Formats: sequence, C-alpha cells, structure tokens
Amino acid sequence: MRLSVKQALKPTLLFALAFLLAIPAEAQAARNHASASTQTADRTSISTLSPSSFGFQCGTGKPTNCPNMTWPTTIAQPGMIRLWDSQVQWHLLNPGPEVYNWRILDGYLDAIAAHQPRRAMYTFGYTPCWATKGECNRSWGSAFPPDDLTPSGSPSFNTFVAALLSHCSPTGHCVKDAIKYWELWNEANAPNYWKGTVPQLYQLMAPAVAMVRSKVPGAFILTPPANRGDTDWMRNWLTLENKNGRLCDIFSFHLYLQNVSPEPRFGMIQQMVNLKNSTAGWGDAPWMNTETSFDAATFVCSRKYPPDDCLGQMVRWHLLHFAYGAEHLSWFYFNTTIGHNPDYSAAYHQMMEWLVGGHFTGPCSSTGNIYTCPFIRANGHLAMFVWNPSGDNSYTPVAQYADYKTLSGGTTAISPGRPLTVGVKPIMLEAAN
Repeated sequence: MRLSVKQALKPTLLFALAFLLAIPAEAQAARNHASASTQTADRTSISTLSPSSFGFQCGTGKPTNCPNMTWPTTIAQPGMIRLWDSQVQWHLLNPGPEVYNWRILDGYLDAIAAHQPRRAMYTFGYTPCWATKGECNRSWGSAFPPDDLTPSGSPSFNTFVAALLSHCSPTGHCVKDAIKYWELWNEANAPNYWKGTVPQLYQLMAPAVAMVRSKVPGAFILTPPANRGDTDWMRNWLTLENKNGRLCDIFSFHLYLQNVSPEPRFGMIQQMVNLKNSTAGWGDAPWMNTETSFDAATFVCSRKYPPDDCLGQMVRWHLLHFAYGAEHLSWFYFNTTIGHNPDYSAAYHQMMEWLVGGHFTGPCSSTGNIYTCPFIRANGHLAMFVWNPSGDNSYTPVAQYADYKTLSGGTTAISPGRPLTVGVKPIMLEAAN
C-alpha cells in the first residue's frame, strides 16, 4: 500500500505483509526493459500488494454466490469482501422508520470474524420506500433522495447511519470493528441508482461521513463509484469536494471488461486515473476499481474467447491494474465466476501467491504484441510478467532471469539466450538474486 501522503491507508490494508522491500540493483534493468511503455501513472511511491488488494462481492443473485452468508470455500481467498447487492442496502436493513432487520448483516459480521484476517467494505445505496415519495420498488428501494434531505443532510439517513455504526451481531461482532471501508452511494452517475443531483448527494453524504469517521477507528471513505468510465461525473464530484470540503480518502470507480480484452479496455482505466491525477488535490489519492468482472449483465467470459484466454484475461486485468498503481480490484459475483471454476480459482490463487508482499516497479508496457510488467517479489527477487494477448509467440528473456513460473504452478529453468513461448496466460520470469 502507498506511503507518503497516503500513509494513513497503509496500516489498515497491510494486515498480512506490512513492509517495504528495498529495490535491488536489478530493478533498474526492469525499468530499462519497460522504457517503451505507452502508459504513464502518477506513482509517487511503491505500492506493496497485500491480500486486501484483492476483493470480492458476495451475496444476492445466484445460489452459487455465497448463499445464506456462507464464505467461499474455494482455494482462491481474496482479502476484502465488498458488501453490495448482499441484501444489506439501506432499504433492506431499515424497512421502516427506526425499524431494522439486521439478520443478514449479522451473518456477514460473523463470517468476516470467522475468516480473519479480512477487510470489509460497505457501499451505501437505495433509499427505502418509506423515506421518499419518489418512484420506489420495495424489493429494490428507490433511486430518489429521501424527502427530508436539506442542505444540512437527511435526518432519516443520519438515523440509519447512526444505527448501523453502533450495531453488533448477537455474538458480539461489531460494524465499527469489521467494516473499515465506506463507499459513498453505488454508481450514482446511473439514474437507476441515483436520481438526485450531485450537490444533493454531497448534502446526503457529508453528515454520514462525519459520523463514520467519529465512530469507526481507522475508517477510509471512498468516492461514489461512477461506472462505465464516466469521467464527467467523477470530475463534477471531485470539484464539488474541493469546493465544499473534502470527504473522501480514496478515488473509486467501477469498470467491467464487457467482452473486450484487458489490453484495449485498460485505456478507460487510464482515463479515470488521469482525471484523478489532473484534479487539484487528488493526484496522490489512492484509487480502486471496486467492481469488475467479465460482463456486467452475465458476469461470464464471452464464448468468442477460448477458455485459456478467459483465464488469462482474469489475470492480465489484475496485473494491468496493479502495475498502474491500483490499491485494490474487486471481482463481482466472485464465487460464481471464479470460485466455482476450478481452473479460474487455481489461477487466481497462484496469482495471489506471486503478488502478495511484492510491488511493481512501473506500469506494464508492450513491444509489438508482447506485454511485460516489471515486479519485485516478496523475497526480493526481480521478476517480470510476460504474455501475448494475440496467442503464442516467441520471447527471449534477458540473461538475469533463471526460471519462469506458470499459473498451473510449474517452474521451468531458463537457458540463457533461448527463446520461450508466451501466450494468453501470463508467465512470471524470476531472477535468482
């Protein structure tokens, strides 16, 4: 996690491997190797990856997606759970004035406590029907602001937030201890989630943010996460925070692959991050893509891609994010799309084994169809991720690399000067230092 101006973020995120690794001299060779990069990122410090850099959503939708607040049993175990579409939205927890139904939230609080160390994120959204005269569906709540919203906030929302922050499950597991990441209103740029104005959302959230900071030790506040690469909406939000008072610590957004390969799709990620970096006061803010998957409607990889490419895309999407400075990437319907696919879950687990405790030394770069991402592992060894999104191709690594590792867990020695075959599934080259 980031240090310097983001020093407050690091103690909470690095719960398993909290240390910075000295960069050996070989890292300069990795930087030179990446000099052809067409990407730029505001990298004011090294980001060490932790288990909580990897996230998942659990809950509503499919019986394969953690039914009844059960934890995924897959070998792939991300370090942060995101509670959205998990049946714990405002309208479901608070179905009437000062009436609360905590059963499902209690299940998650107990599950989180039973699977430590874990981090948790809560995303606000959906006004209860009793709190608004706007169009409303009791199953889904309303996208309209609460009727009692004024420039000073909403008493009905504030009452809910106060009750949420003070709640503990019957077994004694409390919100203030379990949930440290608070995301301000899901996809508020989309009218099916928010039909108010940007200033109205700020009015709604400002008092709630103050309560969260008061009641939750070490809390981190995330911006409302715009979806579909909506830089205009995010620009308006950041500008409003700069004008009326800063609320958020972390720049958050949602972007799915949408049946596009990670490499061309990543341009939209760069646009969002470049917006953050070019906005006064936000350049050093950490950033997260807190909801992603293959497709926002089906959540599965398109049949136009062969299975190996789908698996490779899952890993490549993560590598591109983390090499560009992402603090966190969260996979929606995780247990359905990854947990119930043995090949995906094994590859995800292997990816975490490679990355946790290490850090990228620069963004990924491409030369022709070959992509490379320079990395320093937790053991201090210089490494390089390599792939070709177009299919198998020959690649000759520099002499310092002693072996390469595959997502299936294999290790093969490298003969100096001998080419390797790289394809849609990334491999990791590793030096012997």
